[in-house]
Amino acid sequence: MSRPKYKTSTSSICADCGALEPGWASINRAILLCDECCSIHRSLGRHVSHVKSLHKGFWSSYLLTMVHTLNDNGANNIWEYSLHDSNNSKVNRKKPQPKDPLYPVKADFIRAKHQQLTFVLRPSKDESCSEEELSKQLHSSVRTSNLETSLRLLVQGGNPNYFYKEKGTTPLHVAARAGQALQLELLIANGGNPNIVDSTGHTPAEIARITGHLDLADRLIECMYQVTDRLTYFICSRKPDHRTTEHLIIPEWSETLERNELTNEARNRLQMLPNNLLEELTMDVYDEVDRREVEAVWLSSTTLHERSTAVPFLPVNPYLSSTRNQGRQKLARFMPQEFATLIVDILTETARRHMQNNCTPLQDPTVSALKKERTIKNCGSQTSDDEPLYDSVASDDELGGNDNNNPEFSTNNNEKAVGTTGKSHPAVIQVLKKQLNVSESTIKNLHDEIHNFQQTIQQLTLENRQLKNIIEIYVKPKLPQSYETVNGHTDIEQESVLDSIDTKSQLRGNQRPASMYETRQGLKKIASLNVSKREDELPELETRSNIDQKIWECQKINLPARDQVTICTDQVTKGIQELWMAMQDPTHKEDFVPCAEKIRLAVTELTTIFSQSSLDENIRTALRQLNGNTGRLQTECVSLERCSGDSEHTKRCLQQVRCCAYDIAKATKLLVTHFQSL
Repeated sequence: MSRPKYKTSTSSICADCGALEPGWASINRAILLCDECCSIHRSLGRHVSHVKSLHKGFWSSYLLTMVHTLNDNGANNIWEYSLHDSNNSKVNRKKPQPKDPLYPVKADFIRAKHQQLTFVLRPSKDESCSEEELSKQLHSSVRTSNLETSLRLLVQGGNPNYFYKEKGTTPLHVAARAGQALQLELLIANGGNPNIVDSTGHTPAEIARITGHLDLADRLIECMYQVTDRLTYFICSRKPDHRTTEHLIIPEWSETLERNELTNEARNRLQMLPNNLLEELTMDVYDEVDRREVEAVWLSSTTLHERSTAVPFLPVNPYLSSTRNQGRQKLARFMPQEFATLIVDILTETARRHMQNNCTPLQDPTVSALKKERTIKNCGSQTSDDEPLYDSVASDDELGGNDNNNPEFSTNNNEKAVGTTGKSHPAVIQVLKKQLNVSESTIKNLHDEIHNFQQTIQQLTLENRQLKNIIEIYVKPKLPQSYETVNGHTDIEQESVLDSIDTKSQLRGNQRPASMYETRQGLKKIASLNVSKREDELPELETRSNIDQKIWECQKINLPARDQVTICTDQVTKGIQELWMAMQDPTHKEDFVPCAEKIRLAVTELTTIFSQSSLDENIRTALRQLNGNTGRLQTECVSLERCSGDSEHTKRCLQQVRCCAYDIAKATKLLVTHFQSL
């Protein structure tokens, strides 16, 4: 990377307004821009236009040549096609002049041109091509030096990462095989992935090295590590030397960073992120680095009037979720020291994951499936990129063949290794140790949860057995043998159902809802439904129904007053709230035991106001859960108070206290709910 030696000629003009001597370039648009128009491009976001200073930015020679080549050969005509088409009468807009005001004239034109793509060529209905057809044309076009055709296909919807199943390659592999460096720069600038592999498992860099394009292979390796290189250069002003297999640098001063509890917790959360979320975070930080670097150049090279058009945070990307856009904008609030710490943590975590994955390049799922299928069939592709199955955009005479089987250019596997400085290995080992501790703690918590689930299952089994006994005693009386069973139902059951249907409205008016464990008083009319010969056969059923009704009346009399229950439950809730407030500061461990004792006294008072002769099993269950969880809470609070300085043990004890408090609150709510339903 070096500063550009390419000097803009006096004939170079701004692509959007025609101003002379533009000082900025849009990389993915391949056009030059003046300061005013560049300010609007920056506000659109890097996903629309990626701007870079021609004079103060660091450029790859290939990338700079690609931008100037396309700009000099009329790339702007692709973005303004309908403005120059005399047959198009629908477009009446005129291109702004250098002296026109920035707002709204230039700003509206630039948004329509680059954000809404108003003026690009739109195929007619008869000529409409699918994305796959455009991608196949792009696959063929990148074999040549015709950059304008490739840019037009990309603008119309061609996919730079399109995988051609019949050939087993992507446009990047085709361009690398043909040695088309500028085509590769164009593809990567418009979303091409230099890490993608073909059906044989080769990256574009490996294809370039196999075919003898060594300089191009080195450039592709730089593109593969473009994100981490940019982050590294931002914090330590140097980049890895990829030719010596040093692909990642973690600054030596990273071990001396001052960290507080908040930054340590953030680093632990970063280590727990899955790969896709870590990639998203890294790309967001990369965009913020690009914004800060461009902002610094912008403030140092523009006039005071133009500085008012600064971009204070990342613009909204409509292709991302609102939550992620909010997180991207909050990155601008990081102070330099905080932002550098975040970048160091990302680089360290990236190095650790690369070492775990043996630095395997990111592979497209379609490519993986096709490669596995071809491995099973033990056959390779019978077609070549030099013989396109689709209509060729360029003639085959322009292509140069290479021997792909030359062993002289075999791939060096060492290039896939992540190189780090000697100081970075202890940091990686420390990260691995912390990750192991976190995993062990998680396993222990899972074992505790399994134990709790087993106890719950045993308790539910016991309650289920008790309920079955109640059903057998109060709900399923012994019926006389004279009742016949038809299709699994007795005559008396059928008569009771009919009777309940006939008297439904009457029961609703003067009777409370009955639970599944007690008999409705109205069901006593079963004996009167039949003739007198059955009256002698049901004495036991009627007797049990009368007993059940008396039990319910007795139970209802023994229930406590609602105000008394409310006062006691409020005391329990208040004690839980005080315990929760004490848990916000774990250093004051002496406050936990008094709070637990207060909760125990409130639970004891709540338990005593309910009569022990109550036969409602739900209330009994809630009371048992309250007493059991209160005892557990006292034990866990005592254990927490006796904890040493081990932070992991303290966290586990805090988690147990939280669980106990939650169970007490849940049992209290269950008790109140069942009490109010009676």
